[in-house]
Amino acid sequence: MGQPIKPGTETNVRFPSAGKSPVLLEGLLGTCDDGAKHPGVVLCHPGSHGQTGMEYPVIAACSAALQQAGFITLRFNFRGVQGSEGRRSGGTYEIGDVQGAARFLMERNEVYPSYVYLIGNSFGAQMALEAAREEKGLAGVACIVLPLTLLPSPPDHLRYDQRPKLFIVAEHDQLCDLEDFRVLYRQWAVPKDCIILTGSDHFLGIGPSADPVNRAAEVAQAVASWLCRVTTAVR
Repeated sequence: MGQPIKPGTETNVRFPSAGKSPVLLEGLLGTCDDGAKHPGVVLCHPGSHGQTGMEYPVIAACSAALQQAGFITLRFNFRGVQGSEGRRSGGTYEIGDVQGAARFLMERNEVYPSYVYLIGNSFGAQMALEAAREEKGLAGVACIVLPLTLLPSPPDHLRYDQRPKLFIVAEHDQLCDLEDFRVLYRQWAVPKDCIILTGSDHFLGIGPSADPVNRAAEVAQAVASWLCRVTTAVR
């Protein structure tokens, strides 16, 4: 495990989702006080039925690590979770939540609108991947334990998507067979990166996980390092 990550400064915000069924969502915006522009990152939490929210350890750790690295961050609660309006839809409308978050961040004066990335964990990774497919202006996406077996179809659009992509995969993921993932990954366009967490499972050492090690800090440092590398031009 890496060293504990000190949380950054965040402020409460509210913004509308996009799409056919818009609702008002709550989030935490992490900013820098230097008056300069920075790349932005939207963080999408797991839990397709509202089991958890933006406080999920992996999402919170990623937000803190990215703030320390100089990114503007926005983590938020999907519709129907905690203080966000609306009801959960199991993925039908949550893509619009991600799009709304991305557009909110792109409109911030302190954010480079062409350098906004999506990061998602589990269900959040699925929604981030779908939102990135529809929002061509997004700079790239990082998927943490993408639940491959729950996707309605393989993400074949990644064969042609030339934006930076990171996949963090658990060796014993209950929702993503490693060999099946490798077969698909080989077909996807570059640039792409893959990190395999040896000995871990879908829950990354949190809650019902069989992994005795909480991987939140490890994942956060990996994501921050990757984003620092792919945003070198504006950092």
